[in-house]
Amino acid sequence: MPNAFPLIHPDAVRNGKSHPTTLLVWHDIIASEKERLVWFDTTVAQFEAQLEQLDKAGIRPISLTALHAYLTNGIPVPPAHAAILCFDDNTAGIYRHAAPLLKQRRWPFIVSAHTAYVGVPTSKSHNSYEELREMERMEATVVSQTHTHPPDLRTLTIANLRREMSDSKRRLESELGHPVNFLTYPSGKWDARVAAAAQTAGYVMALTEDFGPAESSPHLLGVKRYSTHRRFEEGLASIRRKG
Repeated sequence: MPNAFPLIHPDAVRNGKSHPTTLLVWHDIIASEKERLVWFDTTVAQFEAQLEQLDKAGIRPISLTALHAYLTNGIPVPPAHAAILCFDDNTAGIYRHAAPLLKQRRWPFIVSAHTAYVGVPTSKSHNSYEELREMERMEATVVSQTHTHPPDLRTLTIANLRREMSDSKRRLESELGHPVNFLTYPSGKWDARVAAAAQTAGYVMALTEDFGPAESSPHLLGVKRYSTHRRFEEGLASIRRKG
């Protein structure tokens, strides 16, 4: 990867070998199996069981802002068992089902939103800007997931890539009333050209679905996460790890 991308601070890299910071990602949270539309939906019962496992592992959720500061500067070092809880696609179940459970625990979380579909139903219902603002009051951080969630950003022209990145950033900032500096790559598909477009649009950190501790990421425009649909047990083991 080009050295122009901001690298993970060496102190964070060293610390992550014994005290990793773990990012976990879910998509929609549904009431029951009857509502399942795609294989990566998670039922409330499944989600509650996962939260119990995370609690027993000693999880210490932190904010994305805290993660960015740490990966950039090497300080402040997150607590042992630090993790980031991410929810992609801004589906209605995040607001209806996940957010209340996380609020009870006072755990911060991340919601990734594609702005063309905020409040717009497709095969799924999506949260409105008011619901996004309400989740922010619950300690959520809302991040961009581009404007239209293209199936593969790597296939877009540079002009379309930049439009996807900048339109989303501008709309979110206008609706939420604050800077939006973080991005999630739709479906985790990215490469150096995509990362460069994100950087040009003004994002300082971007999230992938490459798996591993955050400290092992190649740079800040390629931060790793564990998919809870495929690698929950690996993410759980990473959270348990200490020394």
